[in-house]
Amino acid sequence: MSLDEGETMRNAKAIGVRAGSELAAPRSPITRAALESAIAEAVRGSNPDCGALVGVIVERVAPKAPGGANWVLKGVRYGRAKRDRCRAAIAICVEDGQRQFEVSD
Repeated sequence: MSLDEGETMRNAKAIGVRAGSELAAPRSPITRAALESAIAEAVRGSNPDCGALVGVIVERVAPKAPGGANWVLKGVRYGRAKRDRCRAAIAICVEDGQRQFEVSD
């Protein structure tokens, strides 16, 4: 992991993105559009180089395991954002979001 990726992860955690927990809490329902917006905003705020991120695309899927997330990240619209610096923040936000939310539409 490069220094910039480590810094991006720390910034993502500083804005409220939690690390994994061992207790599985019930997921909150959220619309796909609201989830896409929330992930994009968290990533944009995590690093100045990610400010130009256009958005992300979430796809609803059948959970692979009982209790698994019912959505995956299908794509990322980077725009002029620096891809290498945004990848770490996106991964953290998606991992956290899959523990917290289930797509309801």
